[in-house]
Amino acid sequence: MMSHHCLDPHDSYAQAEVLVTFEGVFPDVHLLSAIDGEGDDILPDLIDEQRRDLIQEIAEFYYGARTAA
Repeated sequence: MMSHHCLDPHDSYAQAEVLVTFEGVFPDVHLLSAIDGEGDDILPDLIDEQRRDLIQEIAEFYYGARTAA
């Protein structure tokens, strides 16, 4: 299990982060949690597009340019 700080999908100003815990390797990344600054897991509240954005952010960090969408 790995973790990465990503932009908080609920923050329209892109200033806050969430700690995303995940497993697997791109393209088979499975998100386990997304803990916000208050310690709440917001993953259940995210829509599919927001989840894909988190996976893309993780993939770009760990796997570089191999993540063409």
